[in-house]
Amino acid sequence: MSFKASMAGFLARLCKADRNMAENLQNPPRNTGALDIVRFTKKVRVKNWDIRGFKGVTINGSYPGRGHILMLPGGAYSLEPGKHHRRIAERFALLDHMKVSVFQYPLCPEYTAVDVRIILMEAYERLVSEYPDDLFFLFGDSSGGGLALAFLQELRDRGGCPMPLRTAVVSPWLDISLTNPKIKIARKTEHILPVEELMETGKRYCGGLDIEDPFVSPIYGNMDGLGPVLMFSGEEEILTPDCELLTEKMEKVSGTEFVYRKAAGMCHDWILIPCRETDVTLDLIAGFFQEALEAE
Repeated sequence: MSFKASMAGFLARLCKADRNMAENLQNPPRNTGALDIVRFTKKVRVKNWDIRGFKGVTINGSYPGRGHILMLPGGAYSLEPGKHHRRIAERFALLDHMKVSVFQYPLCPEYTAVDVRIILMEAYERLVSEYPDDLFFLFGDSSGGGLALAFLQELRDRGGCPMPLRTAVVSPWLDISLTNPKIKIARKTEHILPVEELMETGKRYCGGLDIEDPFVSPIYGNMDGLGPVLMFSGEEEILTPDCELLTEKMEKVSGTEFVYRKAAGMCHDWILIPCRETDVTLDLIAGFFQEALEAE
C-alpha cells in the first residue's frame, strides 16, 4: 500500500470520519458548487444542462473521441458531488479523450428513489439524443455504483434506449438494508461509513419502494443481459460482503460478463483519495472502456 493510501486510512480513524459522515447524513450540505463551471480546470470545455432543475455537466478535452461516460457520483444518495468527483471526470476527459457527463440526480431526504428512477432515465435519454454518434459507458462510485447497476436493469427491462457498452463501479451499495451477516465482521475495519446512519438513510431513500426492490438494492435483481461489468471494492469496507455475494450470483447469469477486483487494504471509495492505488484503479477502468471503443 502506498504511503498516501496508508495515511488516508490512519487519518480516517484519527479524525473519526464515520462520525463526520453520520453528521453530514443527518444534515446534508447543499449548494456546495463542486460542479460549477469555474471550478473545472481551463483545460476542459464544460457544458451545463439540467433535467427538471437537476444539474448535469458534460466536459471534454481538446480532442474527444466517441466515448462518453455517464458518471453517477456517490454520497449515500444524500450528498452532492465533491471536488474529487470533478477531478476524476477531468482525468477521463484529458487523459482518455472521452466526454464525461456528471449528473446530480435527486438527493435524499428531499427526494426518494421514486424520483431518481424517473429523472435519471430522462437524463440518459437526453444525452443519447443529443450525442447520437457517441458510445456510452456507465460509471459510479459508492451509492452511485449501486445506482448504476440498478439503472442498467431498468434500461434492459424498458428497452427502446441503447444500453451502455460497458459499466464500471467502485464500492457499490448493493443492498440498501445492509443486513448481510458478514457486515458485522467487516465493521471492525470500516472507518468511513456509519452503519446505523446509512440504514436510516436507506429507508428514507426507498420512499415507497420495498427494500428488496432492485432499483434500491440491485443485488436482488435479474443480472442477465447487462453487458460487461467491472466492479471494485476495498478489503476494509462494509460493502465488500455484498460485493462478494453478488460475485457468486454472477456465476449463474447469461449475457453479463462480470469481473470483480478486491483491493487489498483499501478503504471505502478510495478513488476519492489522490494516491497510487487510485491511479491504478482509474487506469484499469479507462482501459476497460477503451477496449470496447477499439472493438467498435
